[in-house]
Amino acid sequence: MTDAYLGIDLGGTSVKIGICAARGTVRARVRIPTEVERGSDDVIARIARAAQELRDSVGPVAACGIGAPGEIDISRQRLVRANHLPGWTDVALAYRVGDILGLPSVLENDANCAAWGEFCVGAGAGTTSLACFTLGTGVGGGLVIGGELWTGAGAAGSFGHIAIDPNGPLCRCGQRGCVEQYASGTSIANRYGRGSARDAFDAAARGEADAIAAVDWACDGLAAGVANVVHIAQPDVVVLAGGVAAAGDALRDRVRAGVARRVRAAWLRHVRIECSVLGNDAGWIGAAFWAARQLAVGVYATRGLINS
Repeated sequence: MTDAYLGIDLGGTSVKIGICAARGTVRARVRIPTEVERGSDDVIARIARAAQELRDSVGPVAACGIGAPGEIDISRQRLVRANHLPGWTDVALAYRVGDILGLPSVLENDANCAAWGEFCVGAGAGTTSLACFTLGTGVGGGLVIGGELWTGAGAAGSFGHIAIDPNGPLCRCGQRGCVEQYASGTSIANRYGRGSARDAFDAAARGEADAIAAVDWACDGLAAGVANVVHIAQPDVVVLAGGVAAAGDALRDRVRAGVARRVRAAWLRHVRIECSVLGNDAGWIGAAFWAARQLAVGVYATRGLINS
């Protein structure tokens, strides 16, 4: 059997698709626009077409993993809903993609996939536990404990909705002061008032006072969330991933300092805080590795092939 796996990272703006080997070697990758307004049938057809073209160029793959944002019904392998995919309600994503491609396929939350990718071949490689904060339009997360992806009853690792200030900004989830309202790219851009989160970090690096204030505010909020996770799980490594993590040391160093103010040094001694190693590939690589893991234990969704 081939040791190559297909990974799909479905986002509201783009879909990243790739094939990697069992040790993480990237064999091929492509990005296509999501164009959610065209509906799930159209998007799924284009995903399958792009994935098949990759297979044609690289060769056979053993299984397919799909990471999708929002609420996932793992037992039914369906995307229940996603804020960034309007109109996508109860979509049998793993079944539909898998059946078109003729591959065993499995669906998981996109942040969980990113966490799994970083754990397997990224910043967490060689560890036994990891917490991953995905910092993009919103804030997601994933948790690996004892070498296993920890999802609890289904939504564990929702780090963006850790409330760090009961009087803080109102979040779309209904709470106030969620980490997402501080550390998402959207929140940083809004706080800065012009441009993107990247623009804010670039301006802060040039010494612009308002940009420094916006970035410090965001990183301190993120540090409070990281500190809470350290107090609960004390993972070997906390990974900062997603588009905001492209800020690199400017983000990591501020978060490290903020966590150090909140967590006793003895409790932090064995906890590393790092930016993603896999970058934009974390989601699809993690999805591919999750497909490999689920194939090994016989749990995946495609009808007519092998069922869980």
